[in-house]
Amino acid sequence: MERIMIYPYNKAYEPYVWYERLLGNREITALVTPNGSGLVGRKVCSGRKELTVSNDYEAQLEQCDGVWFVNDEKFELSEEAVEEKIHRAMDLGKKILCTRTSLPDSGRIADSIPPALHLLPRETERETGRLEADYCYPVDTPVLVVYGTECGTDKLAVQLALREALIDIGYRVTSISSRMDGRLYGMHPFPEYMLGPGCSEGDKIRQYNHYVKRIELAERPEIMIVGVPGGVLPYDRVDHNEYGILAYEMSFAVPCDAAVMCMSYSDGFDGDYSAFAQDMERIFRYHTVGCHIAAAVPDMQTVLDNRKRHLVSLDREFVEAKVKQYGKPDVFHVVNKQGARDCAQLIVDTLSK
Repeated sequence: MERIMIYPYNKAYEPYVWYERLLGNREITALVTPNGSGLVGRKVCSGRKELTVSNDYEAQLEQCDGVWFVNDEKFELSEEAVEEKIHRAMDLGKKILCTRTSLPDSGRIADSIPPALHLLPRETERETGRLEADYCYPVDTPVLVVYGTECGTDKLAVQLALREALIDIGYRVTSISSRMDGRLYGMHPFPEYMLGPGCSEGDKIRQYNHYVKRIELAERPEIMIVGVPGGVLPYDRVDHNEYGILAYEMSFAVPCDAAVMCMSYSDGFDGDYSAFAQDMERIFRYHTVGCHIAAAVPDMQTVLDNRKRHLVSLDREFVEAKVKQYGKPDVFHVVNKQGARDCAQLIVDTLSK
């Protein structure tokens, strides 16, 4: 087993720890965060073991085979400090994977890493974006779209859970993540050009379609899971979720055969999401077949202060109990093992009709 440390660990990377079984012959053995992050000493469980978040980079570095350098969440490190940690790992002959999108000169840093110390091969041209024609190609593989009503609704965890569950059933699964950091788990990253001003909106649609088509032809999957970044619709003028523009562009680039919606928990929700599903069908042509209830709830103080909505965590057992009370066959807490299996089976049944 190749032992991997995550640095600087934060809650955005918790789902990767939960689903480390997807790493194959690798395992997460250390979670290291800087002092002041508020996470030191916290326990994080994977399917194999329990890890304790540490702040001792040097000690954990000695015991691992590779380091995965990830994005910050709320506690931001200086890029000089991160570069110093990268060079220290290289000096000890540790393998490196750097998915920090905030590094101003990530290309130079990647070039400085000897080929033998790359944890994964450098990204291929599939990730760079390339227009091959002035139109979109048909995608022949069934596509499962995972989208969220807003940020913080477990979209990454749902993509990983369904990938694992569908592979366990026996399907060849290709995943195109809603994030840029899933290559270690066999997921293709969301292309950076979709988020920048470098090309027209029409070119973004065509480039994303060609990106998906090249992956489809190369891997010949039986099902593709496509994650949509951010939220799909604005709540109001403050919580605009970028007006759902990415979801709109992606809906033209790639057809949706089935979709799973991720939403935060609400006391007023009774398990019926049909009205929202109809809106998704009409606006994005998303055929929503299931709903995941995240272990998160809006912080009402931010709502009352007319600020951006902020979600706070709930106990997952509480949410699982509520989902059981709904008694709906298409409402799940997918992060639960049984919930993932049930949702995956529903998707298979839907796509088989």
